[in-house]
Amino acid sequence: MEVQGACALVTGAGRGLGCCIAEELLHKGATVALHYFSSESAVSEMASHALSLGKRAEAFHADLRVAGQCKALLEHVQQRLGPVDILVNNAANLHRSPPGEIAESSWNDILDLNLKAVAFLSSFAAQEMVAQDHGKIINIGDLAGIEPWPAYLPHAAAKAAVHHLTRCLALAYAPAVQVNAVVPGLIHPPPGWSRRRTRRYLRRIPGGKPATFQEVAKSVLALIENDAITGQIMIVDRGQSLSF
Repeated sequence: MEVQGACALVTGAGRGLGCCIAEELLHKGATVALHYFSSESAVSEMASHALSLGKRAEAFHADLRVAGQCKALLEHVQQRLGPVDILVNNAANLHRSPPGEIAESSWNDILDLNLKAVAFLSSFAAQEMVAQDHGKIINIGDLAGIEPWPAYLPHAAAKAAVHHLTRCLALAYAPAVQVNAVVPGLIHPPPGWSRRRTRRYLRRIPGGKPATFQEVAKSVLALIENDAITGQIMIVDRGQSLSF
């Protein structure tokens, strides 16, 4: 797909990886819908900066834990910017929640955003993409969905499901829509990790240091631009997962 002139929706675009992906898309000439839940000032600043550079980006609020708001978000983006050609499901949350200590509300909160929102947004967007005979969906996975992280059980289960969901959606919406996932390495330690544990973990990375947000964002762009790749889980971690 040619990114220049495409309309892209990036969820959780206010900070971290989502912000970097949005910036890469803008740099490539896409019109970008910047979804946020609580980072209004960050996405508004990004949209204003894009406008000053002659590029187009707009901020859109939604609570993606609610399926109705997922659909409303896509409809709002389409009304303002046109049909969505590219969807990047980046929004996520991460809470320490080991077995035996997980409240039902925690399961619901984590699964609703990390898994259900990805499923609903992808399904709603893919229907429109099939109608226009092209589209790209990129899901942001997690090493917790590949390695066993028992202290973050709902998050790990949700991300493992996202990886499999990616392959199911790729088959369901082929050939018009390509669906892939990008799995970043551990760039920042999760809540609850000590400095000692973080240093010990990072010393095992074969590449010598963690991948950066920018490197992961460029991998997202590479998948968007290659129509031959679908149903794949791309790990971008400098070999971090090899040394688990």
